[in-house]
Amino acid sequence: MYPAEKNSDYLNKKHKPLVLIVDDEPNNLHVLVEGLLTDYDVRISTSGEQALVFIESTRPDLILLDIMMPGMDGYEVCKTLKSRQNTKGIPIVFVTAMTNEDSEEHGFTLGAIDYIHKPYKLALVRARIRTHITSQGMLDRLIEKNFDLHDKLLEIEALAQELSEREEELKQLSSKQKLFYQALTSTADGVVITDSKGEIIAVNPSFCRITGFSESEALGTQLHKLKQNNQPGISFNNVWQHANKAGYWSGELVTRRKNGELYPELLTLSMVKGEQDTNIHFIGVFSDISSLKVTQERIDYLTWHDELTALPNRNGFLKQLEQQLQSCSQENNYAYIFIIDIDSFHSINDGLGLLAGDKVLKELTNRIHAKLDKKDVIARLGSDEFAALSSVDKGIGRLRTQEIAERKAQELLRVINAPFIIDEQEISITISIGTYIFPREDQWENAIETIRNCEAACYKAKEKGGNRVTFFDNSFGEQARRRFEIEQDLRKAISQNELTLYVQSQFNSKQQIKGAEILLRWIHPQKGFISPAEFIPIAEESDIIYELDCWVLSNGLKLIESLDERHRDLSLSINISGRHFHEPRFLSQIKTEIEKHNIQPNQLTIEIIEGTLLNHMESAVEAVHLLKNLGVRVSIDDFGTGYSSLTYLKQLPIQELKIDRSFVFDAPTDNNDKLIIDMIVNLGRVFELEVVAEGVENQSHFDLLKEYPEVILQGYYLHKPEPASDWLEKLE
Repeated sequence: MYPAEKNSDYLNKKHKPLVLIVDDEPNNLHVLVEGLLTDYDVRISTSGEQALVFIESTRPDLILLDIMMPGMDGYEVCKTLKSRQNTKGIPIVFVTAMTNEDSEEHGFTLGAIDYIHKPYKLALVRARIRTHITSQGMLDRLIEKNFDLHDKLLEIEALAQELSEREEELKQLSSKQKLFYQALTSTADGVVITDSKGEIIAVNPSFCRITGFSESEALGTQLHKLKQNNQPGISFNNVWQHANKAGYWSGELVTRRKNGELYPELLTLSMVKGEQDTNIHFIGVFSDISSLKVTQERIDYLTWHDELTALPNRNGFLKQLEQQLQSCSQENNYAYIFIIDIDSFHSINDGLGLLAGDKVLKELTNRIHAKLDKKDVIARLGSDEFAALSSVDKGIGRLRTQEIAERKAQELLRVINAPFIIDEQEISITISIGTYIFPREDQWENAIETIRNCEAACYKAKEKGGNRVTFFDNSFGEQARRRFEIEQDLRKAISQNELTLYVQSQFNSKQQIKGAEILLRWIHPQKGFISPAEFIPIAEESDIIYELDCWVLSNGLKLIESLDERHRDLSLSINISGRHFHEPRFLSQIKTEIEKHNIQPNQLTIEIIEGTLLNHMESAVEAVHLLKNLGVRVSIDDFGTGYSSLTYLKQLPIQELKIDRSFVFDAPTDNNDKLIIDMIVNLGRVFELEVVAEGVENQSHFDLLKEYPEVILQGYYLHKPEPASDWLEKLE
């Protein structure tokens, strides 16, 4: 008699574990699918109802389930699945932005095995899924092993009952016994067989290895004496009763070895009956999961802590901040947080290497600890972004709280401005501190909103030059909300074709067209025109910039392909983000798009900002050479505004320099700007590069630049940017 749970799911596993992601937010789905697709068969559902329909026909190995969804929320989906016999065993992991303990406790009560908090750390997400699927896989393997031993034992008992005096049947029984013995001794899992009263009648070598009890010590002993569970809430007596009643039990126990050491194990226990329900036995198959538990504990730690500094991470800080917000609301007192960000931290990583950067972060952690109170919560939120949470005594008003916060922040500035000694080298750093006092009188906020407001204050401190303390005011919050809305809407704009290409022509001194620059414009359906000066920096700070660059590249090449034969000598310029210029995936995308469209590679000019080259010279040289091999032209945009270097003009096979508009604007009246233009034009002559002057806005600019007949001109005086379709129509 087989346990009711036995079915083909245990015996027919797919090559890749199937993970079902249930979430109504496209951005979350995109991140998780991209992060998991390599190792797992990933399916998605965008609602709870859709997920239940999917699971009726296909059983996933694990479900990532969002809590907050319209219609049926994650709690209801979990409750429904756990109430059904055929789905209650599927591991469910909640994904949520909520950090309060009540939410987690409710989820665990419903049957979830874990929580993953947003924003996602993909490395942790992958590690958690791998651990849970490994654990489930081990349990499935034990169940399968139990079934096999169950079958073999029944076969032997059936043969024994039919045994006669005939020698052939004796040989057949002997053969089956040998097979059964081999199955027992060869497996790495512990196996124990008892009689109907739980007295051990057989064990395998792995049983002895795992428990520390020898075979002679185990035989004749009651199983419950060796398997007394040391885990609260589960009694082995209950396990035994369940197996007697239902014929089967599986799960996790904490058991003690002979030497007294506790260890966790996965156990399956099943009843074996003869044909006449006589001669009852029980088979237990178990596996030591100590190493799996160590991995799980490590993952749990990293869920809430930063590995480098051992501080709480963003998830851990959000949890404690949420508790502080509740406390302030109930007790009517104030608290404040700092967001601490290193100014130009990338220069340390670039100049001294990542290991030196890590040492700076550790030393910074020590200095923050030394200056703040022991009761203050300090966390590392991201790369070089730290946070501190401080409370004040009850009865201290908002004004006095602000004075305390200001004093502490200024002390932090001073202590961190003192030189760092890293690898015997003196390093000076500055920080920007955003400060936020809560609760606000006008509204209640959650932890995420509170951090966002403080980050807005820190961002404003950086805008002012850094090395300063800035307190939040309402205008920052409005700016932060605007930035958040722009980021979210921009993701949709790419897929919903709200973006438009504009073109601005470039001319020689005789006003003959020589090329053009492709520009990006966004007309939002509700907000109207949104300037590139606003949305491009926001895209640069997120992963959207890659999608944006790819969209511009693809549509720009379609435009070039539309040029008729008379204008195939024109080269159109496209600006590429410095973040992706060095990335192999983007360079590969350029090659793919050129091959896809019917154009000559030299019809495309890639414009890159000067700083992009100087910050990553080695990879820049490699990237520009790759573009040259493709036949694509490269232009240095805003030349002269950075730390111009003759080195890269010698090393890089570029074709063009673009004089920044800031030099052109005042050149008719400012001799210094005129001298800079002279210098750049002369550099172009020496290195045989084309020179383009941006910002030709009026007659005086045009007249001045006539002195340089080889310079190509671009600006509103000659041509205002217009939609690509209009530009193409006029050109033809």
